[in-house]
Amino acid sequence: PRLAQAIRLMEAHVDQPLTIDAVAKRAGVTARTLESIFRKSIGETPGAYYLRLRLSAARRLVVDTRIAMADIAGRTGFSSAAAFSRAFSRTFGEAPVRLRRG
Repeated sequence: PRLAQAIRLMEAHVDQPLTIDAVAKRAGVTARTLESIFRKSIGETPGAYYLRLRLSAARRLVVDTRIAMADIAGRTGFSSAAAFSRAFSRTFGEAPVRLRRG
């Protein structure tokens, strides 16, 4: 239940990401405990999961809409279009603008 609650919190805050401490606190556990739960259940840290969640949401927006990249970056909690593009490229192997063109 703590894992599900943490994931629901992350999904509800894709646009303005919470800190992992805040997620843990709202789920009623410490950050260390939340990290342990995530590693055991999912095999990655809460931070890595949260980033992947945000990037997956961004990828859907890149592929399915014509929303500007800067707006997609904002909607998925990135501080800038450049930070978004770097994280996206690192994860998916190509820049978001190239994916959209392709």
